[in-house]
Amino acid sequence: MHCCDICRKYGILSVMLRFFYENFIPSRCFICNEFGEVNHGICSSCMSQIKPISEPVCDVCGRAIGSPGICISCQADPPAFDRLLGAACFEGVLKDVIHSFKYHRKTAFKKVLARILYDSLPKDADIDQITFVPLHWTRLATRGFNQASLIASELGKYMGVRIRFDALKKTRRTDPQVGLNQKQRLKNVRGSFKANGVEGKSVLVVDDVITTGATAKEVARVLKKAGARYVLVAGVGRVVQ
Repeated sequence: MHCCDICRKYGILSVMLRFFYENFIPSRCFICNEFGEVNHGICSSCMSQIKPISEPVCDVCGRAIGSPGICISCQADPPAFDRLLGAACFEGVLKDVIHSFKYHRKTAFKKVLARILYDSLPKDADIDQITFVPLHWTRLATRGFNQASLIASELGKYMGVRIRFDALKKTRRTDPQVGLNQKQRLKNVRGSFKANGVEGKSVLVVDDVITTGATAKEVARVLKKAGARYVLVAGVGRVVQ
């Protein structure tokens, strides 16, 4: 059989199997494991338990404030990023999903996490490139994957925007940020990133969780230093303090 005939044969078989799977095999939620109507791997019941960030929020740092506009902190000491946002509160179901994804290799969650993030992004954002918070090569070797990279890749498909895997690089290993206060976090990550190829570009940086915003500030600082004209940092989960 000619190789083209083989490719055509198995290509058709693949389509048929996908059609059968999607239409005749009941969908099961990745989270609760129940059958039902599932979108991007999650059922409507579990999705309803993911709590969005309460409005109004600061137009720059994305923290919940009493009235729309820019918070006093960002007015007094403007951060390097143009905007920082979290899609939903890092608690309950979302926290469990991110932990399973990040620490237990449940990488199938990348689709639903990317979708949650996509739905929270400003639709008027003019993004030239999508990148992500990088891991140091030693951390990447230990974990086996960068969770932010996987989410960014899926997000790029939704947005139709190019992914830059080399826009940011982690140049030195840092201590885990868990347990550090904001001042300690800023000191921990200072000078640990390098950016390139972003001159004149509007850049979206993806992360899984935003806590104090220290990493976002440092990443945005090096991107702006490298010539980026606009930096939006977005995380799927945000710790509400």
